[in-house]
Amino acid sequence: MNQGQGRRRRPEISTRRGRDDSSACLAVEDLLKLSEASRQVLGVLDATVLAGRAAREFGPIVGTDATAVGLREAPDLLVVRGGWRVRTPRVRTALEVPSGDGVGGKILCSGQPLSVTDYGTAPEVSERLVDDIVRREGVHALLGVPIRYRGQVIGVLYAVNRSPGEMGDRARSLAVEFAASVGPALGAAMHSGRAARLSALAERQRLSRDLHDNLSPLLFGIGAAAQQAGRTLAAEGCDLLPQLRSIEEQASRAAASLREILCALAPSASEEGLPAILRMDVGGFATFTGLATDLAVIGEPYDLSGEQESVLLAVVREGLHNVAKHARASTALVTLHYGSETVDVLVQDDGCGLPEEFSVTDVPREGRHQGLASLSQRLARVGGQVILQGNEDGGMTLCASLPTGGCRGGATLT
Repeated sequence: MNQGQGRRRRPEISTRRGRDDSSACLAVEDLLKLSEASRQVLGVLDATVLAGRAAREFGPIVGTDATAVGLREAPDLLVVRGGWRVRTPRVRTALEVPSGDGVGGKILCSGQPLSVTDYGTAPEVSERLVDDIVRREGVHALLGVPIRYRGQVIGVLYAVNRSPGEMGDRARSLAVEFAASVGPALGAAMHSGRAARLSALAERQRLSRDLHDNLSPLLFGIGAAAQQAGRTLAAEGCDLLPQLRSIEEQASRAAASLREILCALAPSASEEGLPAILRMDVGGFATFTGLATDLAVIGEPYDLSGEQESVLLAVVREGLHNVAKHARASTALVTLHYGSETVDVLVQDDGCGLPEEFSVTDVPREGRHQGLASLSQRLARVGGQVILQGNEDGGMTLCASLPTGGCRGGATLT
């Protein structure tokens, strides 16, 4: 009996070992494919191009109906920038997914992988996303995995099926592995792209400043001289008056053309260049006053609205103005801090400090501190606040804080 039982069990052992060997071979094959796919995206410095290539490389490996990659282009916004077998152009390259909405939006907040068996019945998905993803693209089962760079969620890797059902452990593990391998390359590309845009912005600002400083006074002088000569000659009846009028008109047209050029050189999106604008302001302040003044940027910069950026610039400029006028300081420091929930600016100096019982009020008292009162009102309109306080070792700090509505733990690198 014992011998017979042993013989009967041998086929079962052999079959089980065969299954284990087959699974091990499949896992090794998957790893080799992932490694090769990861090599295909190395060296790409355009984040959008890299997102599209990553989706195309991952698709055949995971074996789902479609794949896509979304990039975090604001603290609370994911934009799909590349897809494999995604039929709808707008879904493939420009679908916007707000924070908290859909699979990608929830991943922005949680930082964890998420899958749904039927997207159309998933809770808390906006009607717009259901229309784009389910009705137009035909997606039902969807898996999303965060792509990280330096600990921050910078994007989402999607695996998609056009029929309801579970994705399975293999698809999930492959997506996690591929997202981890592509994260450094994608983060570097996004960071490089932002650095290039800031460099171009700084050059536009330099050209704008040079044009304004050098040509504007010259054109104004030409026009003023022509006007004065015209008035003088008109009284004397000289026949040079038509020529002088022509000079005046040409100077006026040149000034108008200069204004158009300055507008064209200005940032196309004001939120794109806040660090660069502050760097130029701080440099100009240091040159004008002779004070040792520095700018520190903490955290990865991300997009702000035009109103938010405008009020932060106003805070820094008012703070530096007060340092030059009242502080009797020898050094100043401007700090721009990009946090997960707020953006803060601080203007600090080592001067004589503040009068006793001083506070920032919404209404100026006795005609004083008009600038600070105005700043307090502007910040309040966008949900922020301003504080002016003395430092323990002398000097003062002007601090403004603006809520950004972003999810904790992430910031854009674009």
